[in-house]
Amino acid sequence: MTRKICTCFSLMMIFALMIFSTAAAKSKAELTNINAYDVDENNLRIEIEFKGKLNPEDYLLSTKGKFLYVDLNNTAPGRISKIAGKNISDEMVEKISVSEYKPNQTRFVARFSTLINEDDCEISVQPAIKSEKKSARVVIDIPKTIQEDENSAVTLGTKDKVVVIDAGHGGSDKGAVGPSGVTEKSVTLAVALKTEKLLTESGAKVIMTRKTDVDVASPNASDAQELQSRVNKAPPNSDIFISIHCNAFTNPKSNGMETFYFSGSPAGKKLAQFLNEELLKYGGRLNRGVKTANFYVLKRSRCPASLIELAFVTNPEEEKLLADDDYQNKLAQAISTAVNRYFNN
Repeated sequence: MTRKICTCFSLMMIFALMIFSTAAAKSKAELTNINAYDVDENNLRIEIEFKGKLNPEDYLLSTKGKFLYVDLNNTAPGRISKIAGKNISDEMVEKISVSEYKPNQTRFVARFSTLINEDDCEISVQPAIKSEKKSARVVIDIPKTIQEDENSAVTLGTKDKVVVIDAGHGGSDKGAVGPSGVTEKSVTLAVALKTEKLLTESGAKVIMTRKTDVDVASPNASDAQELQSRVNKAPPNSDIFISIHCNAFTNPKSNGMETFYFSGSPAGKKLAQFLNEELLKYGGRLNRGVKTANFYVLKRSRCPASLIELAFVTNPEEEKLLADDDYQNKLAQAISTAVNRYFNN
């Protein structure tokens, strides 16, 4: 009899927990859609639609540099994470993402092409309007008059960061050579120097492993000695290390870019992901992905590191791009933007 009573009590507790969990789940607002559009020529509006109820204490807006964050408590992202950014028609908005940030908390993130100040932004919750078939929504109004001053090139998180840029190969080592004679060492140096300029303008302290066509160690050094010399160029206070290379393969049709990091380095992975995303955006080549590798400079680096393969110099089309000054500028901009993103996140 005692066992039956205990069993019944246990079942009652389970049912009570199920009812409580169901009620708790129902109390959460579910995000359903996002829209970004111009209210007029001077104002941008972002609407986050939801089902359920949100109180004023459930949402918080903040900004950092070019990023705007909205933390929504007592919410679930639902299917919105799959459609975030699909309904963006404004060039001021570069990217929108939505994800579960903490249990019962959703984080909305928007990246803009200009600096954003939370004091200039307004956030409110608007009720559903059935007659207009409008769902309840979080409304964020942002003035479009915000522009970066010409003298404010310093990016918030990048200022005073120590960035090591390694132009792969050099001197006695040409690296890979393209069908028309373009050398890997010349491309990596050109892109590295352009990247150095952009990052310096962003306030970073840039250390170059080489600034001319030279061996970093010596012409007669072993591969390990040469690579260790590059690693040694990074001072103890270095924040990140980026090694720039061009890919090569016997098949001239092989193409695309890819980024690498050393397995077990979360920060290196984040850096490689940002580099990959920006190289895809600015370079427009096939994305071969973000991968782990035991490359010497990644394994021996004392700070988070990534090695990037810009494209295949052995592919005639990509060789031509890699030798083009305008395309090199795009690649440098991609690397610089990725570094700024890394330090702002």
